[in-house]
Amino acid sequence: MSPRARTILAALLLLAAGARLRWFSGLQVGDDIVYSKIAADRAAGLLKFTNVHEARNGFLLPITAAYALFGPGEVPLVLYNLLCSLGLVAVLFFLARRFWGETAGGIAGLTAALHPNLLFFATECHTDTPVAFWQALAVLVYLSAPDAKRLALAGFLVGWAWLHKEHAIFLLPLFAGHAIARRAWRPLLPLALAALGVFLAELLFFAVATGDPFKRFALVKSMHVGHYIATRYADTGELLYRLFLELPRLLFAPRRGEYAWAFNLLGLGLGATAVARNAPGARLLAGWWTSIYLSYCFWPSSLRPFLPSFYLFEWTLPLLAGPLACFCGEGLARRPRWAAAAVMSVAAVAAVLTAGVQHARGARFSAGGKEAHAWIERESPGRVVTDDKTIEVLDFLDGHRPRRTYVPFQETKDVAGSVVIVDKFWTQPGQWWTRPGVEPQPSWTKLYESDRLAIYRP
Repeated sequence: MSPRARTILAALLLLAAGARLRWFSGLQVGDDIVYSKIAADRAAGLLKFTNVHEARNGFLLPITAAYALFGPGEVPLVLYNLLCSLGLVAVLFFLARRFWGETAGGIAGLTAALHPNLLFFATECHTDTPVAFWQALAVLVYLSAPDAKRLALAGFLVGWAWLHKEHAIFLLPLFAGHAIARRAWRPLLPLALAALGVFLAELLFFAVATGDPFKRFALVKSMHVGHYIATRYADTGELLYRLFLELPRLLFAPRRGEYAWAFNLLGLGLGATAVARNAPGARLLAGWWTSIYLSYCFWPSSLRPFLPSFYLFEWTLPLLAGPLACFCGEGLARRPRWAAAAVMSVAAVAAVLTAGVQHARGARFSAGGKEAHAWIERESPGRVVTDDKTIEVLDFLDGHRPRRTYVPFQETKDVAGSVVIVDKFWTQPGQWWTRPGVEPQPSWTKLYESDRLAIYRP
C-alpha cells in the first residue's frame, strides 16, 4: 500500500471514529439490554439458552470479554460494534480501491464514515453492524483469494458472521451466482467446506450444551416465526407490503430531519450506471447488494404458510450500505474533483443533520433511567417502584447486580416504604412505548421533579 493510500485510510478512520464518538448512541433500552444481561451472566460463569439472543454466540463472545475486562457499561457494551464499524470503513476503502483506484477507495470510505445508518448503529448494540463488517471482509478476501487457504478463510468469515445472526447466510447466493457466471465451481469448495465446518461445530456445541444440536433453530422459530412474523404479517396485504414495499420504504423514503435515504439513493443510482457501463467489479458488487436485498424480502422463515425471515428495522440495514458506498466511490471518482467535492460536502452536512436528530431521538430512551439512577445513588433508597423500562436501565447501570429492590408498577399495589419514580416519557399515554404508570396521591411527598422525572415517597 502506497504512503498516499495509508494517509487516506488513516484520515478516514480518524474521521469515522471522531464522528461515532461525537454522536455516541449508547443504551437504547431494547435488545441491547438483553445482550448486556446475557454477557454479564456469562462473564460471571452462567451459560444458558432460553431465547434466540443467547444463541448468537459469535456476537456475545466479544461483549462478554469486554465485560470480563472492564465490567458492564455502555462503552464495553458497544465497543465491539464500534470496532466493527471502523473495520467496515477500512474494508470498503480496500474494496473500492481494488477495482477503481485510491480516489474511489477514499470516497467509498468517506461515504461509509458519514453514512447516517452506519454512524448511528456503530455505537448501538445490535448484531447487524458486525455482520456487515464480517460479510464485507469475506467478500474482500474472496476477491483476493488466489489459493485454497484464502478461500477457506472467506468461508470461515461467513461462518463467523453466521454465529452473530442468521441473516449472514444471505451472502451465499453471491458466491453461488459468481461461480455460475464464471462456470467454475471448484474454487468454491474450500469456502463451502470452511463455512460448513463452522456450522457443524456449532451443532456439536449445542448438542453438548443443551442436548439438542438444533436448539438455535428452535429458538429462532419460536421467537421470530411464532411470536413476531406470524402475528405481524397476518393477512395477504401485510405480507405483500413486507415482500415488495417495506424494504424500499426503509431504504429510500425521505424522513423528516434524516437523510440516510439520500446516501442510499445516490449509491443505487451510481451503481446502476456502473453496471450499465460494465465497470470492473460492478456486477459483482451489484450481485452482493442484490443477494442481501432479495434475501431480506423473500428468504422464508416458513414455507407453509409462506412467511419472510426477519422483521426489518433501521438497524438491519447496515448490510446493504457497504456495496452502495463502494458505488459512490466509483461514480464520484469519475467526476471532476470539484463535483465530487461538492457532493461529498453536501453529504457531510446531511450526515451531521441526521446524526443530531438520531442522537437526540435515541438518547431519550435511557435519559430518564440515567437521571433516576443518579438520584438513587445519592439518596440510597432500599426499595424503588417504577415502570419496567426504567427498571431495565437501573439494573443495567447497577451492572445487572442491583443493590436494592426494584418493583414494576404492574407487580405491586403496596408502595409503602418505597420510593416511587414516575418517568414522564415511558408512562405518557397513547405512544407505542407507553408503560403502565401510577397516579400520585395527594398524601405523597414529592422528593424530586424535572422535565423527565417525578419522584415521590408515599
